[in-house]
Amino acid sequence: MGKTSTSQYTAAVDALRTDIARGVYAPGDWLPSEAAIMARYHVSRYSAREALKRLAAEGLIVTVDGKGSHVKTRHDRATYSGLRSLRRTSSDTGTVHYVDTELENWSPVDQPRRYRATATLDLALSLGVPEHTPLFVYHRLLHHHSTTETTPDNRDGNGQRMIHRLYLPAATCTDIPALADDPFRDPGELYALLTQAGQTLHWVEHVRATTPTPEDTTTLHIPPGLPVLITRRITTNTHTRPLAMEETRRNADNTQLSYPQTPTTD
Repeated sequence: MGKTSTSQYTAAVDALRTDIARGVYAPGDWLPSEAAIMARYHVSRYSAREALKRLAAEGLIVTVDGKGSHVKTRHDRATYSGLRSLRRTSSDTGTVHYVDTELENWSPVDQPRRYRATATLDLALSLGVPEHTPLFVYHRLLHHHSTTETTPDNRDGNGQRMIHRLYLPAATCTDIPALADDPFRDPGELYALLTQAGQTLHWVEHVRATTPTPEDTTTLHIPPGLPVLITRRITTNTHTRPLAMEETRRNADNTQLSYPQTPTTD
């Protein structure tokens, strides 16, 4: 990009940013088309396009394919709020079940995927296992009950989505016949089988926001410039041996997570 183009690009970015700050374009307003930006700010089409990309990367605007770009709406409260906790119940036969209270508000978009993988360095550090450890993965794409999600054959792409993965190290299945026969379980089934096998389960959860992967952006419909929120719930036994890990990934921009707090004693 030459000097003239660079100067045009910078001028367009500064002018649009100033107009947004002054309220010329209010939150939710659609910005002018590329052609209109060219005419209004006296820049080339390339500079107009790059200026919009820069503002999207800064999180000031949201670009919608086929429609254009609009000023990002400010949220006084998060659109989606989730209570992150497990509820323990017992059946008449004494069988213990664990229910994820947040997942009660989510439904599958399509059929779960089941596949084998090996622990990347990132997963290994979270799980507390060596890198390249064999893993069984139970993968689901979910949508929130408060939003609309059509069938896999006719999806409209609207609504809040969440990727949910359960990572199960192969070693966890060694002494549990039911898991050795079928290691691809949803969390409720897995925790019940581990408890029946005599394991006392403990959990710790980590939360972080980071730049989405290309898969996150496409699958979760995250607009450019917005982060993905990742939770990782690690399951261990009394001896702190890692048994499994649940991971969720979702748009961080409109999500609030709540956690019950229980005071500890010294």
